[in-house]
Amino acid sequence: MRILRISGIFEWSLSFAFSLKVVIGFYFLYVYTSVYGSGTLSADAGAFIEESAMLNSIFYDSPLNYFKLLLGSESEGALMYQYLGETSHWDSGAQAITSDNRNILRVHSLIHFISFGNSGIHMLIMCFISTLGLKQLFIALKDRTLINNKLLFLLLLLFPSLLFWTSGILKEPLMFLGFGLIARALLSNDTLKYKWIFGFLGALILLGIKPYILIAMIPSILFFLFYRLFLTRKIIKSIAVLSVLAILTPLIFQKTTEKVVHLFSRKQFDFINVGKGGIHVQAKDNFYFFNPKQIHELKIANDSVWITKKTDALILQHGSMEAPVPVTLHPNDEKWPIYFYNKQSYGFIALTPINNSPIQLLKNVPEALTNALFRPFLNDPGSWLKYPAVLETVFLFLFFIYTLLRKKKLSQDEIAITIGIGLFVLILLLTIGWVTPVLGAIVRYRVPAYIGILIISLVIVDSKKKKDHISH
Repeated sequence: MRILRISGIFEWSLSFAFSLKVVIGFYFLYVYTSVYGSGTLSADAGAFIEESAMLNSIFYDSPLNYFKLLLGSESEGALMYQYLGETSHWDSGAQAITSDNRNILRVHSLIHFISFGNSGIHMLIMCFISTLGLKQLFIALKDRTLINNKLLFLLLLLFPSLLFWTSGILKEPLMFLGFGLIARALLSNDTLKYKWIFGFLGALILLGIKPYILIAMIPSILFFLFYRLFLTRKIIKSIAVLSVLAILTPLIFQKTTEKVVHLFSRKQFDFINVGKGGIHVQAKDNFYFFNPKQIHELKIANDSVWITKKTDALILQHGSMEAPVPVTLHPNDEKWPIYFYNKQSYGFIALTPINNSPIQLLKNVPEALTNALFRPFLNDPGSWLKYPAVLETVFLFLFFIYTLLRKKKLSQDEIAITIGIGLFVLILLLTIGWVTPVLGAIVRYRVPAYIGILIISLVIVDSKKKKDHISH
């Protein structure tokens, strides 16, 4: 099938890529079963399979209600409490844009019709999806670099964190397909019609699965659009217009800017609570949150919690992004069910709180970039899994330095590409670094940024000219 081949390299290139991804996919399942879990699939991977199975089972009770939840009808909230009230990822509260957790659960619920709960089948399908993403990214880059096509393909396939995370059952395989489609829309030599189709499909996937990546792309997309519109001094004018927009937008839309800063502040607060550990208990329509230092003040039995002495807590409103409200609780006989109980993550690192301050957000830029770009360091906390991440970072930046030393004379289009991708990398790294206090999550979330750095390296490096041409 043409869709499963890349002509001009070797006939079985994508078949080889898929097979390798499946091998890594089984390793992914091993890590989430035996390293993060105790013999059963755990963490996000386990929750996605378990909760999507719960969603799938609704079909056999009421096909109509299943499709209402699958398509997100107006009655979704009531049906959630009827069928999915025990979930943590589907019922994850308010989201800034789209509920990406619900969307990945919807995808996996469809796979359950043929997998019957076998996580290996889910992994196979996700590996196939990410293999299609690999093809899109290769087509996007093959005419933009002097690197040999076979070497280019292998570099994209064997990039360690990309290979691992896009071979699993989390959001990354779909994210990679969306990323590859947008890269193809912006960088390939396809006709304008197909560029729009690929761009639209890619944006739709990212909006549903990883909306913050699509948001991080917006300045780059605007830069490319300005670059195409201007006829002279294209790069200077594009940068100037984008800079004016970056300065004026917060000044004109102050309320929106405050909401954005609050969003970063609240996301950071939530991530820190999850990373540090603690207990969320359900109290009617809200949650009480107790940090790890307060756990000794609580009495815990089975799945319930109650207090034995005067205790401070935070009220988190269910389904809301509003700031937490401090409260003092007094001993009583009321028992609250445990909603979420987590110990401190092995890879937890301290972040400077944003506290809804735009000034503090800017002050945190160096910390955010350092954390997202370079950590984990060798002396950072974490399990043995941090060492592959350290090696990947070292080799990526050694390769980047090598390409700078071997940089070719760049055309205006190539300079524009490096600037556009650089903007995306910068914004994505800031987004991750501002809010993420867990090194394992940082390594996973920054994969598109690292791919952006790799793409810049491939575009600027000088090497032997390609001898063959690969058709689309």
